[in-house]
Amino acid sequence: MRPAPITALSILAVAASAYLIAVGATMLLKWGTFSFTAGAPLLAGFETAGPFAFLIGAAVYALIAYGLWTVRNWARHATIGIAALQAIMALPKVSENALALNFPRMVVAGLPMMAASALVFYLAKPSTSAVFKKRLGAVETTARR
Repeated sequence: MRPAPITALSILAVAASAYLIAVGATMLLKWGTFSFTAGAPLLAGFETAGPFAFLIGAAVYALIAYGLWTVRNWARHATIGIAALQAIMALPKVSENALALNFPRMVVAGLPMMAASALVFYLAKPSTSAVFKKRLGAVETTARR
């Protein structure tokens, strides 16, 4: 049984994939329609590589969505990695606003970092990890029969 937060994460990953496909395909067909910054929150700096980076990112998010939907442990690890990368990418903006003593902007810039940290915490919890390992144990038991 898949927990509701994992279902929500897989749906969000499908939405991110669909968004990146739409933007990437539009950029390929009609250059200049979107700015490269349209994919910045999802591609962590790789958006400057062009429309193909959007399509590759879409494939990665789709693969992760499938893995989370089917409760695969590799998808949990990939999601933790992407969330950690997102938290790290938000750090310079938060630090810049903290040094400037601009607290409202610091909080807004820190929201992605807080969300990513909460996601890493949830996915690394023993109870969440056990759900993924239980699924792995069920697959091994079925394979032995």
